[in-house]
Amino acid sequence: MRFISFFLFLPFLSIAQTVDIPDEMYFLDTKIYIKNSAKSQIAETVSALKKNQTYYRAKLDRIDAYFPLIERIFAEEGIPDDFKFLVVQESSLVSDAVSTSNAVGFWQFKRESATELGLRVDHLVDERKNIYSSTKGAAAYFKRSNAVFNNWIYTLQSYQVGLGGTQRTVDSRYYGAKEMEIDGNTYWYVIKCIAHKLAFGEEEGKNTTPPLVLFEYGNAKGKTWKDISLELEVQEDKLREYNKWLSHHTIPDDREYVVVVPASYMEKEAIAAKIGVSVLASAKLPTRDLRPLTVPRKITAKAQERYPGNKPVFVLHNGLEAIKAKDGDDINKLAILSGISRNRFLRFNDLRIFDELVPNEYYYIEAKKNKANVLFHILRAGETLRDISQMYGVTISSILNKNRMKKGEPLQPGRELWLKNKRPQEVAVKIVELASPNLAKEMPKPIKKDTVSVLPKPTLLATPKQEITPKEAPLVKSAQTDELPVQVATANQFPRISIKDTIHTVQQKETIYSIARLYNTRPDSIKSWNMLDSAGLKIAQVLKVKKKVVEKANGFKVHVVAPSETLYRLSEMYKVPVQKIQEWNNKSDATLSTGDIILIKEK
Repeated sequence: MRFISFFLFLPFLSIAQTVDIPDEMYFLDTKIYIKNSAKSQIAETVSALKKNQTYYRAKLDRIDAYFPLIERIFAEEGIPDDFKFLVVQESSLVSDAVSTSNAVGFWQFKRESATELGLRVDHLVDERKNIYSSTKGAAAYFKRSNAVFNNWIYTLQSYQVGLGGTQRTVDSRYYGAKEMEIDGNTYWYVIKCIAHKLAFGEEEGKNTTPPLVLFEYGNAKGKTWKDISLELEVQEDKLREYNKWLSHHTIPDDREYVVVVPASYMEKEAIAAKIGVSVLASAKLPTRDLRPLTVPRKITAKAQERYPGNKPVFVLHNGLEAIKAKDGDDINKLAILSGISRNRFLRFNDLRIFDELVPNEYYYIEAKKNKANVLFHILRAGETLRDISQMYGVTISSILNKNRMKKGEPLQPGRELWLKNKRPQEVAVKIVELASPNLAKEMPKPIKKDTVSVLPKPTLLATPKQEITPKEAPLVKSAQTDELPVQVATANQFPRISIKDTIHTVQQKETIYSIARLYNTRPDSIKSWNMLDSAGLKIAQVLKVKKKVVEKANGFKVHVVAPSETLYRLSEMYKVPVQKIQEWNNKSDATLSTGDIILIKEK
């Protein structure tokens, strides 16, 4: 009997051994340490989820179709991305799933809970079966519960047993905890959700030709299924199949309802054009993945001695530790505060020793990954590969490799960059048409024909102590530099620029680059005015500088471009699209140079 029992047990052993359960991982913005007593339970669940490959692949297809919408809503609501695996655990993403306790829909709400969260549930409409509405409701529940626990693991548990039930059974000492141990005593519902992340997390989004693509259609008030079917050329029965939340033929007009429009992979471009939106998988705007460290980073004795009183901001950026640059910070300072060498800091962020840091940007203090958490990124005007690399925490070499690109290859705005998997050789490079700037909108007032226009990129300094007035519109070329001349505005035009000679006494830690930024000019100009070579500056050294004074435009902010700044970075800084900046400055390209004057419309 022992011999027979041993061999009967072998299949389970082989399955369990193929499931790799990590000792630690991030889950729901919490660093969890998985003990051996929990690993067997997690491995058993993962094996069960993958056992039937037909069902497993069907779930993956639904995951690839629905997750982009869920991820976007969670990002907007500030909900940890990992909660998306709970909807798979609850309903397998089947819209009309019903439990034994009469919970319904994607997120398995009971009627009372759904109406309390603002969902409509009656004989005509059941928003529990609407992926958009029900996910909004789930996000509202998570936020309300986490306001009590400040612990997303406990919030997850409360989704199954309720707020009161969780409060009675969990240890209040872990309210606010960012680290948790998962062991054999952890509530089964939490363990099961961890297993769902391990079972599906690495596989989601790998199918480059998914059989199902979903679109959001919001202009539906008062329309019938037949109206939408004719408008989008989608079969009416398909619309009804993916919108079981409505038991009537007409979309109600009491509120905005999002209609899900299904398409095959071959149909997606045509339907996208009719709706006037992008495919959900490609439509997500990049959002900054910033989260607090679960364990505060210790400052070394060297850093405390060198920079007493400094309190650096450390975060998790794309799951990697990063430090926030403050005004005046340089590469050496951030490297020391982070406890890493300068060379490693440079390598982690693809920086050169003379590059200037951008205030309020985040810089990695550990090596970037080889793949991102998202499938694609649509290249926007002004973006560089380094921008993409920093945005997603992926090395530039990996981006080049995944897209079969050569180093230095020109970047075309609208190009779809692969970030998670390598673009198959037989799949052509995809270029998405971007909206072209409408130069007629929101521009500063036009300049009359008999006046001289303002260049958006004035780079020349005028003659010493001479303020340029509308009556004098000279094109002055400096005898000391090769800079281009400034074209000057009339009295009604901005920005108005005056140039004044001054001197600057070099302070400790100042560089030519930081001084150039201080005076809105170029490092090469400072070198030229002072006949400097490549040697460094000395403390108390006196430099001649020409200070560029820019008068603020009415209704517009004036931004002077700093070293390494791009249109994309300005877009992020001022929270406006690149195209708008191009419109306001009458720019047809995305090039910027240090010292350029850029107008930003005030909100």
